[in-house]
Amino acid sequence: MGYEIKPETVHAALVRVAGDGQQLDTASRNTQTAGEALSGAFGTASEAESAFSGFWSNRSDTGERIANILMHQASCVADAADAFMEGDTTMQQQGQTSVGAITEVAPPDTED
Repeated sequence: MGYEIKPETVHAALVRVAGDGQQLDTASRNTQTAGEALSGAFGTASEAESAFSGFWSNRSDTGERIANILMHQASCVADAADAFMEGDTTMQQQGQTSVGAITEVAPPDTED
């Protein structure tokens, strides 16, 4: 079984994922800011403000955590791709060395 690793394709995919992660992180931070602003927008409705603040405080960083997970997973894929490419290079070099050593062995004399 053979495989081919195309570093440029892996890199392009990881760049897209990283870009998506950054956009998600930016959107999450904007959402956090909006949620915090909303917490203070209830005026004299202190019970509503308290209920919203309690709800929001446990969820305000959800998008940021998801973005961090996405970026971490992209990093893991990059590490795995690097390991595969390094392993492929090592196997190719060792294979060439082994084949080179075999071709240098003289065949045994043939008996008539």
